[in-house]
Amino acid sequence: MFCFVDFRNRPQYKYTFHSREKAREYLRKIQNNPLGATVIHADGRREYFASGVPANLLKSGSDFQIEKGCHVKYKIRPLAVLDGIASNRSKGKTSNISNWKSLKSSPLFMLGNLKFSACLLIIALSAFSFTYLFQKNFGRSAMAEEVSALKGRDLASGEKNSGGIVLGATDSRVDDSNNQLADDSNPLQLADEDIVMNLIAKIDDEQHADFTNEILTYLKGRPMENMAPYIAKQPRIVAAFIVGIAMKESKFGTYAPHDANGNDCHNYWGYRGPENTTASGYSCFATPEAAIQVIGRKINKLVAGGISNPAEMISWKCGSTCSWDDPANVRSWIADVGINFYKLNNKQNS
Repeated sequence: MFCFVDFRNRPQYKYTFHSREKAREYLRKIQNNPLGATVIHADGRREYFASGVPANLLKSGSDFQIEKGCHVKYKIRPLAVLDGIASNRSKGKTSNISNWKSLKSSPLFMLGNLKFSACLLIIALSAFSFTYLFQKNFGRSAMAEEVSALKGRDLASGEKNSGGIVLGATDSRVDDSNNQLADDSNPLQLADEDIVMNLIAKIDDEQHADFTNEILTYLKGRPMENMAPYIAKQPRIVAAFIVGIAMKESKFGTYAPHDANGNDCHNYWGYRGPENTTASGYSCFATPEAAIQVIGRKINKLVAGGISNPAEMISWKCGSTCSWDDPANVRSWIADVGINFYKLNNKQNS
């Protein structure tokens, strides 16, 4: 199977084909379709409609532009098995792929999904606990049988020899073995808990390292580079806003305020707050970590209040209302912040 991907490398599930040749043929068809139209939204998204713009979209009152023809840079790539797994996909979006829309796989099995990772961890812990209990009980039973057999041999030997000396030695060995089993049980239980905690810590460290490296692909060689480990500790959507706004406001720290002594204020977002303000009114932070703590806390509150994309985050630029600002500047801010925001926030697992 093959599908179209847009200029942000997002799969377009309504365009899926059994062969690359069919995909190329259909791509040429929509590019030459005289009735086709492209809707360009304020946040930079583009949608192509083969039969013209739907009436319900025109009545919605949303801010968008309409261009005649196909203005989405579609590419063709193989469709991975997990690309098609999504929940509650509407029939309108999959009307031309009747075979594909019948697949009803659970979103638990999407790679990167926290539910999927949690399921794997629970299964692994259950298997480990079962194995531990089985070995513990089976090993104790086998040890008891071995001690019983040894005691029987010693009894037979004692009948040939004098007096119960061998029996006394056998009882001592049995007691020692049982005591050793009892003493060893507690350390095994403690080790079990330590292994689980170490496993969870290792998974967290690996995820943090992976996210840090992902962020560094945007910040490498820029003044903001040393903030990557602190940004990676934030939720993914917050980290995406931090990187997206910094690119628009300061080119990742290339243009930023300095204090009276000429030191970098580590303020790459045009943030004006109460923290050690400069003469121009910008906040000045002592360290990169302190900067991310303040900016992250501010964006976290906005996200908790319902902000989920650059168009809704425009209050960062012009406050409670943008009526005083040039609409062209507002659209430019949304589009520029969206460039890196959508790249970093393309995994819906924050």
